Amino acid sequence: MAGSKKRDSNYASSLQPDSTGIRSVNPSAWPQFPFDNPPKIPEYSKAIYSIQEETDGRIPMRDGVRLAADIFRPSASGQKFPALLAVSPYTRQLQRTVVPSHQNEAGITEFWVPRGYAHIIVDVRGSNDSEGTWDMMGPKEQQDLFDLIEWIAQQPWCDGNVGMTGCSYFGWSQLMAASQQPPHLKAIFAFDAAIDLYREAYFHGGIFCGGWAGFWFAGVASENLTGPRLKDPSGMQHHFKTVLDIDYPFDGPYYQERLSWPRLNRIQTPVYFVCDWSFYSLHLRGAFEGWEGVGDIPKRMLIGPLPRPRRPLGAYHQEALRWYDYYLKGMDTRIMDGPPIQLYIPGLNRWRGEREWPLARTQWREFFLSGETAKSNRKLEDNPGPDTVGIIDYNPANPETRRGGPRLVYRSEPLSQDLEVTGPLALYLWASSTASDTDWFVSFRDEAPDGQSAELTVGRLRASHRELDSARSKRWRPFHPHTKADPLIPSQAYEFAIEIWPTSNVFKAGHRLRLELANCDDQTDFRRRHEPLLTPAKNTVLEGCHYPSRLLVPVVPAR
Repeated sequence: MAGSKKRDSNYASSLQPDSTGIRSVNPSAWPQFPFDNPPKIPEYSKAIYSIQEETDGRIPMRDGVRLAADIFRPSASGQKFPALLAVSPYTRQLQRTVVPSHQNEAGITEFWVPRGYAHIIVDVRGSNDSEGTWDMMGPKEQQDLFDLIEWIAQQPWCDGNVGMTGCSYFGWSQLMAASQQPPHLKAIFAFDAAIDLYREAYFHGGIFCGGWAGFWFAGVASENLTGPRLKDPSGMQHHFKTVLDIDYPFDGPYYQERLSWPRLNRIQTPVYFVCDWSFYSLHLRGAFEGWEGVGDIPKRMLIGPLPRPRRPLGAYHQEALRWYDYYLKGMDTRIMDGPPIQLYIPGLNRWRGEREWPLARTQWREFFLSGETAKSNRKLEDNPGPDTVGIIDYNPANPETRRGGPRLVYRSEPLSQDLEVTGPLALYLWASSTASDTDWFVSFRDEAPDGQSAELTVGRLRASHRELDSARSKRWRPFHPHTKADPLIPSQAYEFAIEIWPTSNVFKAGHRLRLELANCDDQTDFRRRHEPLLTPAKNTVLEGCHYPSRLLVPVVPAR
């Protein structure tokens, strides 16, 4: 039956958010579209239904385990609708609140259901009210995703078309589900979806990110282990211990059978990749690697500014509606018109359409590291200079290391005109160490005329993980297999190819490109805190014609 809320016939006026805020038929979250102005949409789902809810559902899996589900669907007796599935261990009850938790990520039920979509929010096995043992995105959980989609498609209220929604863990689940190729999964909107559990979550450049792992596990534990709802906590206890004890310091089956890039080529479902430039500590790399990895299928990608608010997830619902209206309802939304990639360009503060990644018109520019040996402030120059060295005396016992010091700082000359940098970067660093292993932490920044700088992106590499996979490496994205440690010969020179995650920024005239290089990171930044090696070392950065340490930068010419 028809509900009490209806959309205005004028689409432009309907884009204004309700004063009730995020949990609304028009969420007051920004952005909603990856364009400077809302697109013209010939057809779209109007908000005409009230919400019928079932908050104690139990969905059977093939092995008899039952997963707890909240099912919200349009109140319309006898009608069938497409469905959007959201899956995580973040407790499904949290998802219907306005709590600004980083785990409130399933999307806005009040947006989807009135527009004629069922919204099904499920606790993964071994979490909250679901039976079984938590598998942390492992084979059992992936099998469950297939079973959930096919179960939903067979329900009397579903028309057989299923999509998935939500971000972060919900986004990861979408890619894992699509790789299982369930017949009734018709489209996904992979928001903040990492694709490599080892490289993007737990080990950056082979260095354990204990800050994020501890922070994330603490959140999962607080929602699942502090009350009586979870019957079997053994799965969570096992995976918490496995990761935090660093039982697997190298990439291998444990990570690859969970969230892994090799499965991307199995995805045939249309996919929309979504992230923002500020998420270079976790999710950003996955959008670009996912875009490349899925191959030639219907796909789009947007990389935007930091959403406001980031959580509860309410951003880009209008763009997702165009996507699902097209693929789940067959409506003329023109979602596939125009360039398939939309990028928000900081500094210009506007959106721009692109057709490939990296951009075909990129001018790959090398900035060579140079300086005077006795000085810590050094230069980024167009050509290699005379042979010089920069030295970092790394002593973990020194309080300076708690703030990520000591560091070498390399700066370009002030720019004579605006310069756009959009794309992936790489640092090819020649260096030696008195230790058999050390860590490299790289920060790429925009320095203003007053000397203040803003971090744009980062790169990291454990020296003993320097081996390259030649088949997967590209000049602008070195790829390390991370399958073994190859100790350094003390005081011998090596070239370290360090991946720096993509960024976009317009450096204004008078600003400088700035590169900071250290052997540890800021330990007070608890979410991004890594666990660097505790071996004192004198690390020497080699510069000049014989050892051309250089930063590869993607410069984009003005159109």
